[in-house]
Amino acid sequence: MMNYRTLGRTGLTVSAMGFGGGGIGQVWGPTTDEECVRAVRKAFDLGINFFDVAPSYGRGKAEENLGKGLKAHRDQAVIATKVRLRNEHLTDVEAAVRSSLEESLRLLQTEWVDLLQLHNRIRNKRLAQDASLGAEDVLGSGGVLEAFRRLQQEGKVRFVGITGYGDIESLAEVIESGGFDTVQIHYNIIHQNCLGSKTPVVTEWPQPLGILPLAGEHNLGVIGIRSLAAGALTDAVDRPYQPDSELAGDVRKAEALRFLLKGPARTLSQAAMLFVLMSEQIHTQVPGFKSVAEVEEAVGCLDLPPLSRSDLENIEKQYGDNFGVVSP
Repeated sequence: MMNYRTLGRTGLTVSAMGFGGGGIGQVWGPTTDEECVRAVRKAFDLGINFFDVAPSYGRGKAEENLGKGLKAHRDQAVIATKVRLRNEHLTDVEAAVRSSLEESLRLLQTEWVDLLQLHNRIRNKRLAQDASLGAEDVLGSGGVLEAFRRLQQEGKVRFVGITGYGDIESLAEVIESGGFDTVQIHYNIIHQNCLGSKTPVVTEWPQPLGILPLAGEHNLGVIGIRSLAAGALTDAVDRPYQPDSELAGDVRKAEALRFLLKGPARTLSQAAMLFVLMSEQIHTQVPGFKSVAEVEEAVGCLDLPPLSRSDLENIEKQYGDNFGVVSP
């Protein structure tokens, strides 16, 4: 049975298990548009009301499939999408943001979104190679926040948020400005840098230390992303990957977590999602579903007992030992 939480200071009531749009954009392994639409409808029927997509997920395919799936239930769903800016957009941020949103609204078959999020990393210094922005690009005159605010005034956007990747100093500046309502935070059994209270794990992704407690201090809505570690925390990754990639390393780490299958979860995916559900600081998590079966597996977590104290202590030990994987 679904349970619901308040998404920080937005006041929005969202399902503790949300719906991530990567899968229905065909980012996470093979599927079909028809199955994606069925997955959206099944999720809604099972009580999921928070749906998170982005224009970059399948070049609009995720937004299109979500729009089809939710067409009959728009008023009962909380829809979040994103805007990613490139360097050439920074000469006219508002025009770029507006153009992106207008296309999203068309694909989603809606006149507004409940949450519009910046999809760029926020660093101490703008970097062209990964399209990261500086805090001034976000908060300064003619920046992202001003553009988002104008769309709010027009009724096309209810709340605004950021993706919590980048440098903690600049992310803190943006959070402490009070201009944004939500933040997406990378958190799972393997990656817990966001807590800031443990020895950090070095990753390819710029996961800032301590962003989760900072978000809590400012009552931001927290959306947990990558709860399955891009597929590492599943029984089998659903797509090819390079043997020297971070995903490959995470798959090796996940082998140390097979003890969790002796508990209430019937799959490693369920154990991973249970772990995130047990954090009251995470208001909703958004695994990237691509099928009805994946939705049903995730929602089934809500009927399971939490991980045991013994399991959590073992996870803590494995984390401290880097899950038995020697870093290069």
